[in-house]
Amino acid sequence: MGKAVPPIAIALLVAALAFAGWQLALGNRQQAQLAGEVAALRQVQQQAQQALSESQESLAALRQEQAQMRRTLSESQESLAAANDKASLSIREDLQAVAAMRTAIAEYYATTGKMPSQHADAGLPSPGQYRGKTLKSATVLADGSIELVFDAASGVDGGRIRFVVDTSRADAMGLQWRCTTTDYPLIKRASPACEYESREGPAVPVADGH
Repeated sequence: MGKAVPPIAIALLVAALAFAGWQLALGNRQQAQLAGEVAALRQVQQQAQQALSESQESLAALRQEQAQMRRTLSESQESLAAANDKASLSIREDLQAVAAMRTAIAEYYATTGKMPSQHADAGLPSPGQYRGKTLKSATVLADGSIELVFDAASGVDGGRIRFVVDTSRADAMGLQWRCTTTDYPLIKRASPACEYESREGPAVPVADGH
């Protein structure tokens, strides 16, 4: 008969097999866990790529919207510029009425040494008779200044342009005139000699227009 295997050897063999089985099971669990982590990582990566794609689409849409807004703004500015140019041209033509009025006022002042108290004194028509493309009236004020009132076609319904008279150097240089307005910021398009003032100066009383 063969020699019997000692019990301790059998126990060691069983322990070794159990340990090997435990290591195999542990390896399988670790492999499964790693596979799960890889799958989760891939899912996160896919979600990130999807979010990036959506962000890029949103950015492209935003850029397209901004481009459309710029085109709309440009078209609006062009339309406004065209309207302003048309209004400025009409005002420019209507300002020609002032030339005859200034001449009449200057002649009256040179003869009498004072300003006309009414239009008829200087041989001028009544304020409402001065009509033009945008001009509604032209009035000689009490200090000899001239105030023009325009309609909506000028860009401002009831807008005013005033030619302020200066008599301080009348003896040497005749009457001097300064064109000013608080209603037309782009007045220089109509008349480079005119100035826009953002705040109104003191009111000047209006002379009798008869």
